[in-house]
Amino acid sequence: MSTPVDMTDVKEQLHSTEEKYKRFKQQQFIFITALERSREHARDKTEPVSTVTQVQKYMNQHCSNATDRRIFSLFLEIISDLGVVLKLLQSSWSSQNTFCKTLETCKELLSPSNNINELRAHYPHSEINRLSCDEAKNFYGGIVSLIPLALDHLTAYFKGGAQPVTPTVTETSTQQTEAKSIGMSADLDKATSNNSTSKKGTGGWHAGKPAWKPPGQTRH
Repeated sequence: MSTPVDMTDVKEQLHSTEEKYKRFKQQQFIFITALERSREHARDKTEPVSTVTQVQKYMNQHCSNATDRRIFSLFLEIISDLGVVLKLLQSSWSSQNTFCKTLETCKELLSPSNNINELRAHYPHSEINRLSCDEAKNFYGGIVSLIPLALDHLTAYFKGGAQPVTPTVTETSTQQTEAKSIGMSADLDKATSNNSTSKKGTGGWHAGKPAWKPPGQTRH
């Protein structure tokens, strides 16, 4: 029989991780610079940073100084802390024999081999906007989005298990296309309606003309 999980302890662990992430976020520029140097040493300059395992490899095999190693270590420590919170929640979840999509998604996000290249954390998160250019966003948009999105899912669990949105570039493009299609459909319906009205003689050149009468019939 599993030991019941003290949710107060879990919340405190999550809060501690959030505080640690605030410190990491202030050093995002140092993190990106470390990734730049390590990618160059590993000859990965043409490839985006797509997995947590990749960051681990950079720290173990391609670190050029103590500063880079320290920021990589902080990143991986936060990922590990989030994993601890997730396991504690899953322990409680499993004992209740219930399914929670929010925790399942978070588990997938935090998997070391999960490809996170397409992840994009949007408002109210500012990590993407702090990247210097489109090239940097393509290379590092996924890795800087991972922690804030994982935190979103864990926080959502405590607020009732609602599934937060995990936006990607593809999803955003699809939403814009659907919105455009809806707008085009509305314009087509409007045009069809106007055309139908004109045919009934209530618009266009029919407007203001009297009804036709046979010649020779006058009204007394």
